[in-house]
Amino acid sequence: MTGYPYQPLAKSWGASLQAPIDGIEKRLSVHEITYGAPLDAFAGADDDAKLKAAMSYAAAQTRPPAIVLASRAHTFTGGPYELYDGLRLVGSLGTTEREFASDGPQCVATVGGSALFSVPAAGVRNVWVSGLQFRAASSSVHFQTPVTDMARGPVIEDATFVDSAWVGFATVMHARHLRVRIDRTYVNEGTDTQFKLAGSDNFYWQSGGFLSSTRLAATKFYVWLTHMSRSQFGPLYITPEKATGIRIDGSYGGLVFNGTLLDCTGRDQTRACQGAAILITGGKGMVFDKLWFFNNAVRPASTGRNPVDRGQVFIRGSAGDLLFDGCQFSGFAAQTGYTPPGTPAIYAATGVTNVKVTAPLAPNAGTRLLQQQSSGIVSKYAADDWTLSVA
Repeated sequence: MTGYPYQPLAKSWGASLQAPIDGIEKRLSVHEITYGAPLDAFAGADDDAKLKAAMSYAAAQTRPPAIVLASRAHTFTGGPYELYDGLRLVGSLGTTEREFASDGPQCVATVGGSALFSVPAAGVRNVWVSGLQFRAASSSVHFQTPVTDMARGPVIEDATFVDSAWVGFATVMHARHLRVRIDRTYVNEGTDTQFKLAGSDNFYWQSGGFLSSTRLAATKFYVWLTHMSRSQFGPLYITPEKATGIRIDGSYGGLVFNGTLLDCTGRDQTRACQGAAILITGGKGMVFDKLWFFNNAVRPASTGRNPVDRGQVFIRGSAGDLLFDGCQFSGFAAQTGYTPPGTPAIYAATGVTNVKVTAPLAPNAGTRLLQQQSSGIVSKYAADDWTLSVA
């Protein structure tokens, strides 16, 4: 076996020893192919040196082995490291890492500098990250250097980010995605819009996840889709403290949300979602199926947006052909909330077209109100107990 970290053995051994040594080398090779290459097997004065050596070695292989981090605290300050095709970065235990600082599995990577990773100018594909807890050393650190050109910037293709946590980052991913999966993640205490995404053919949080922060301003968003088509979002639990949970600016169609929750239980007027839980400014052919809303839009003017958000879902601009099916907008009969009385569940402004609302629910004495700026924008079905008004 050749290559770092396993150096070829000198052939000066006697014949009686050489065969067993060759056998050990072969077994090490099989172990690496099957289980990955431990980060701590690479030489280096610190974790940055080890990671640089590990990535250089793995990227040079025909079939890059997974780089396996130990169940210990790691520190990386030398990034951003450029992603490469076939990168595998995994935790040692094969389990989910959550955001807890000391409980449970603890395969932790504290990240300093500007960012841990960057996307090559030509894009990257077939990346896998799982079973790791990433913690930012300061509020200005990004997990990945943000892609700023969401129309023509580099694309991450066929990548998977699962069973991992990100704590305290300025941003987690501002990126263009094609066939990317994010699932079973814990994202907490970020300081700016955590996910700003564009692309198509993606599957996000199909098995759920958790996203919240006490440090986002009301002007920010937890998830911002600049243009997203033919993609599905599952039951991600967003606690949209202060900031809006989801913003959508464009879609060609096929964008589906299923069971996503936007819930500010336990937050007062200064901490609950200040503006709309979902802001839609453009896009066609979007479906919102069985979403949950609670304690949002408590002080819309505090977002500073113009026009001011109206409703827990606020639709404006050129958006059209939208379906809201079986969504729940809970009232405050069972739990305390601060959404002002008379706030509509959904508001559609002039310019929006063909919004269909089917079988909405307002449990716990919720407000059964849909509003449109001019008639003919919104249609309701199986909603005889709901009011649709022009306002």
